[in-house]
Amino acid sequence: MMQPAQFREIVLKSGFVTPHDFDAAVKSSEELGKDLSDILIYRGLVSEDALGQIISDFYQVPFIKLSHKVIPQDILSLIPEEAAVTFRIIPFGRENNVLQLAMTDPSDLEAREFVKRKTGLKIKTFFATAPELGKAIGQYKRNIKELFTKVIEENVEKSALDTKDEVKLASDVPVITILDTILEYASAEGASDIHLEALESTFLVRFRIDGVLRDVLTLPKNIHPAIVARIKILSRLKIDEHRIPQDGRFKFKISDMFIALRVSILPAFYGENVVLRLLSESARPLALEELGLTGRNLELVKNNIMKPHGMILVTGPTGSGKTTTLYSILTILISTEVKICTVEDPVEYGISRVNQTQINPAAGLTFAAGLRSLLRHDPDIIMVGEIRDQETAEMAIHSSLTGHLVLSSLHTNDASGAIPRLLDMGAEGFLVASTLNLVIAQRLVRKICTSCIEPYTVSDDMLSYLRQLMPGDDISSKFYRGKGCSECNHKGYKGRIGIFEILEVNEAVRQLIIRRVSSDEITKYAVGNGMIRLVTDGINKASGGQTSIEEVLRVMRE
Repeated sequence: MMQPAQFREIVLKSGFVTPHDFDAAVKSSEELGKDLSDILIYRGLVSEDALGQIISDFYQVPFIKLSHKVIPQDILSLIPEEAAVTFRIIPFGRENNVLQLAMTDPSDLEAREFVKRKTGLKIKTFFATAPELGKAIGQYKRNIKELFTKVIEENVEKSALDTKDEVKLASDVPVITILDTILEYASAEGASDIHLEALESTFLVRFRIDGVLRDVLTLPKNIHPAIVARIKILSRLKIDEHRIPQDGRFKFKISDMFIALRVSILPAFYGENVVLRLLSESARPLALEELGLTGRNLELVKNNIMKPHGMILVTGPTGSGKTTTLYSILTILISTEVKICTVEDPVEYGISRVNQTQINPAAGLTFAAGLRSLLRHDPDIIMVGEIRDQETAEMAIHSSLTGHLVLSSLHTNDASGAIPRLLDMGAEGFLVASTLNLVIAQRLVRKICTSCIEPYTVSDDMLSYLRQLMPGDDISSKFYRGKGCSECNHKGYKGRIGIFEILEVNEAVRQLIIRRVSSDEITKYAVGNGMIRLVTDGINKASGGQTSIEEVLRVMRE
């Protein structure tokens, strides 16, 4: 592997990172126990692609981006999945008797010798970043749907469902296999949630992928109690309680990756329904650029999160990625020199060196009560999961007034709407004006699948409508869409990205807040001074091929 001194030399020589920023990243890496490359990337000092090119130049091998490549099954089968995971390698192409091999460490002689012996082919080595290689290894699961169906059918037949002993049901090997297979398939498909729903005569399994629910599997109704019992045991919930909701969590390992699952069980008419939220613990936090922040919006966020005090709010409907944005900001701010405390409902991701508290209203631990207690723990940075009422709003404002940086979220449609929402909660206008630094409004749009993207020209009516949405801007009639392919399950979309509207609270905006003008007036002023509206950012991303215009309009109508 490359030595630390060599890594420093080649990164500084590239000119992307200054010596001061590199040394600060090294210090954070050592203190926080995180990979130096990850810190450089999510702090926005260098992009993953740029870092990959720098390292490949050092090894004198080509740099390969695997995320857009569909690897033929006959090539993948040359190296077993277990070996690919162990050696961090993957074959992706072949020219005559030369195998193209991507590696995270091209200097690994043992891995190269293994491939030569296993395949009997010559090797041409390429460098791939660890995240890219990890995604590519996921292509081993491409045929998991057929295997999934086969495994489920075989184990449904084997399961012993003739007993009423719930512990015995949950411990039945076929039941364990069925649940494990569902979890593995959900992870391979990139699902964010698994819905297990009891119907009148069947048991329905659905996945939420890229924000959209899809029916995946229908099972016999009699296997439903066994699966629910298994989930309860894993989550340490009461297995014999069927009348009240229960919440829990457990972890599941797939290859070398840990998935944390947040469990919610709700009694329904035909039986208990279960929703599992999948959260990858192995994935590094997303950089601000990876969230979809660019240009002026990116600079506004970077500048304001470094302020020592004040309030930053993220707004949007449920499922718009607010928590992910807040966590990405927190990850940038983590250091041994500050104390970060959060009050959340629920705690979705465990973050090293952050003191995270989950609210429990039944026990009296509300957002406001938790925030009041946090202030006695001498924090520098506070994150409040959501401002829901007057007491929480007043506590958040008080915290930012007393020298803390406060991050939180609100449910409003746009950035300017956060201000009247706070005022309606009873917050004083002059206090909101003096503490609020930045409001980020966002939505999530599905990204066009890179394997089947194609350009097209929109109709004159659509172009006319878009020009009404963006008056004064020059809009091209050329946009993009996904045709649909096996890589995206013939949906035309794969993955999601954010669209943003960011309001910086300057002196002029503060005066508007004190005068309690409408959100429309604040928006009008902000747009006149350079603010990019949500729909504008969405249309810009659509014209750049990141998403489709139909997807932007769908999300904006929600």
